[in-house]
Amino acid sequence: MDRNGLTGAHDESSPMTGLYSSTSTLKPASNKFATVSLVLGVTGWVIYLLQWCFDLTLGLFLAALTGGLSAVCGTLLDILPFMLWLTGIVGGHVSLNQIQQSGAPGKSRAILGLVLNYFGLFFIIIFIIVIIVLITTGVEAGWVEKLLLQIRK
Repeated sequence: MDRNGLTGAHDESSPMTGLYSSTSTLKPASNKFATVSLVLGVTGWVIYLLQWCFDLTLGLFLAALTGGLSAVCGTLLDILPFMLWLTGIVGGHVSLNQIQQSGAPGKSRAILGLVLNYFGLFFIIIFIIVIIVLITTGVEAGWVEKLLLQIRK
């Protein structure tokens, strides 16, 4: 190539040599669904744990102060991690399917996202089962204190 760039000759001394060569290899892009699955799993756990900390500290104060209006926000925060984990499970399975077909990187992220999401979903299901069992067996608030009083006698 001359100084004006008018000829089609290839100059090996050019700093741009090999920039557009056919031998350069591009890495395939990482699977976005794998990243989404992992982010949803982590976000679900962060929201869930922060919500528990909030309920045990400021939540009781705000419920008393607002006459229960803050319970609406608490209910939304209870449902949000569950929805994030369900969406993360779907995204994780979609990403594993795409990774298997295309060979794109990101399998470890997809698997880690699935583990976090399934563990969160399992945790919520066990928690709901325990609540249902406690309600149906007639266990009332303060049952631990009553049990401790019976043990001390």
